[in-house]
This record gives sequence, C-alpha cells and structure tokens, in this order.
Amino acid sequence: MSPLRVVIIEDEPPAARRLRLALVDVPALEVVGVADDGAAGLEMIRELRPDVVLLDIRMPSMDGIELVQALAGDYAPAVIFVTAFANFAVEAFELAAVDFLLKPVRFERVHQAIERVRRRLQESSARQRAQELQMLLTTLRDEGVEAGYGPPSARGCFWIMEGRGRTPVAVDTIQWLEAERDYVRIHTDNQSHLVRGSLQSLADRLAPAPFWRVHRSAMVSPNAIVGLRRRAWGMTAVRLTSGAEVPVGRSFVAGLKAKLGVRSPPE
Repeated sequence: MSPLRVVIIEDEPPAARRLRLALVDVPALEVVGVADDGAAGLEMIRELRPDVVLLDIRMPSMDGIELVQALAGDYAPAVIFVTAFANFAVEAFELAAVDFLLKPVRFERVHQAIERVRRRLQESSARQRAQELQMLLTTLRDEGVEAGYGPPSARGCFWIMEGRGRTPVAVDTIQWLEAERDYVRIHTDNQSHLVRGSLQSLADRLAPAPFWRVHRSAMVSPNAIVGLRRRAWGMTAVRLTSGAEVPVGRSFVAGLKAKLGVRSPPE
C-alpha cells in the first residue's frame, strides 16, 4: 500500500505541531510539507501534489475557503478542515467526501478522519473528487463561518455544538429563545440547548422562520403561541404549546397584541 502524502496548512505553530504528533502513529502516511499560510500552502499543494490536505480555515494572506476556490478545477486532494469554528453543514461535508476536525484536535478523531479519506480515495476517481471539491466550495460560500452554530440546512435542521459532538435541532420545534449573558438558550417543545451568541444574530440565522421579540431577553415563535395570560402586578405572559409561559416586557405588550389581533385585555 502506497503511503498517503499529507500536507498540513496551519498558521498556529502549536496547532501544526499537534497535528504532526497526531499523525506520527498513523501507518502508511507521510507528512511531505507544512505551510503556515494559505498562499504558501497553495504553492506547496501544486508542487507536491499530496493525497490529503489538513487545512485551517482562518489564515493570513489566503484563508482555507479561498485556497479551495483556487484549487477548484486544478487539482483535487482530499481536504480535511481543521478549525475552531463549528457551524459547517454536516450533511454537505458528508456529500463532499471530506471531514472536519474541531480544535483542539483529538488524536483519535484525526486517525478516524485519515481512515475515512483513505477509503474515499480508493472509492472515487480524480474527476469525482474535483466535483466534490467544487460542491464543498459552494457550500462554504453559502454557509459562512460563525462560532458555535450554523444556519438551517435544506432539511430544516439547525446544527449546534454540544460538548464534543454536533446536535441537530429541527427549526419547527423551537418555541422560544432566551438570552443568558453571552449565550442564548434554545427552548424546543421538549428540551433546551445553549449556544454562544446574541438573540438577534440567532434569530437572523434561523430566518425565514419568524421569531418575535417579547422581552429584551426573549423571542418567541408565533407558531408556538396559544394565548396570553395576565400575571400578578399587571404583568403579561405569552403561553406556548409546550406549556411554557414567557414574560412579556411592558414595552412589548401593545406590539404583541397588535400582531396577534388581540383587542381586549388578556384573560
């Protein structure tokens, strides 16, 4: 079996060293080059023509997406992204026959990615890999990069990072969003998830699914609203299909009633 020829493109020296250490015990594999920026990495790929590229996303001079764009139609090694950003569309990566590793990389996960690439190289032709690379490029352009979560996929799933794994959340199950300092808690009909970010940025990511702000720290899905309830001290709460009651800020009551077509005081 011919050894896999690997190039590492990573601008952070500690991360590059960790990748090299992770590959030491992988059989039939040779690291033929290491570059610390995208432009140098592109030239290295064109010169050495490796089988596999471990590629960081955020780099000076040329980032990983720009590098993939420059490679498209030229040469198609198997690409494994190594990134601190975890929002990439998982289904798209699977379709594109690549993988991605989340920093700090775990050695076992690196080995799994290499074995997956080895199988893919055996199963696909160079032309197929070039097509897969172009598909990946299109997906990356569409998705963008944001820490912690990504936009909904075509199937309506919102992928978030939890612990060391990725969790799909169906957008139509999200009842309300609650701000918790630098984080947002996503409440579905039967569970909750915590992601880093702001209420508005998350609501924008979930578009075109609508979310109405009812409090400076809460937004609700209008599809989940079943009614309003007057609480003690003249406060109002919106009732959701899950049974949750979300307080409505005084300055948001009139606007919410107008959207709901409510003319009389809540019961």
